[in-house]
Amino acid sequence: MTELLIVLIAAHLIADFPAQSNWMIARKQNLLFLLAHILIVAVVTIVLLGSFPPILLAILIGTHLAMDAVKVYLLKDTIGSFLLDQVVHIGVIIVLAFAFPATLGQSWWPDILSPEDISIALNLLVITSAVIAAIPAGGILIQKAMQPFSDQLAADEGTGLSGGGKYIGYLERSLIILLVLSGHPEGVGFLIAAKSILRFGEINKSNNRKMSEYIIIGTFMSFGWALLVAFLSKTTLQLL
Repeated sequence: MTELLIVLIAAHLIADFPAQSNWMIARKQNLLFLLAHILIVAVVTIVLLGSFPPILLAILIGTHLAMDAVKVYLLKDTIGSFLLDQVVHIGVIIVLAFAFPATLGQSWWPDILSPEDISIALNLLVITSAVIAAIPAGGILIQKAMQPFSDQLAADEGTGLSGGGKYIGYLERSLIILLVLSGHPEGVGFLIAAKSILRFGEINKSNNRKMSEYIIIGTFMSFGWALLVAFLSKTTLQLL
């Protein structure tokens, strides 16, 4: 059951984030683009499962399509709709993993790979899921959570690089994942200290309380999310 859960979550994260560009997301109100995304979900799931379980796929694809349609056509693009969408998808995956625990036994992968290779592949899927959840998915989550504060700063003219904050977030969450999974979580403390020193000069110079609070909130959100994903991933790896 654990192995199936790992495979289904990895397929979901791959299909929903790196395999779904901003260009496609912006056009999902067009039914063809919505169906194209669902097709990607189906293909990625089938490839990673190494089989074509009809009932599991029908439930997975049907609920994914229904939730995405509700989000696109009925809900606003907010942190609430993003979380609802992901909770529904992950919830369905957990139920399917419990309901169809023997699915991986029908896979064609054992005919191609050795047990050792399959074990390595599962570990790689856990790490891949952690990277996707922490970096692109985490970026979207934090951006939407910070949107009310971003709106308050919208009128202020900044001199930062275009997209600089996003890429700083990507880098810091990548480093946290790397430090925790490599067995050196103490390095996160040095990362926090280094960022604090660099940001202190910027905040002190600007003398802007709104910007100071915005940076602090965003930093704690970014670090907290990356640490949560890293520790969950490390625990999963220990179970394999």
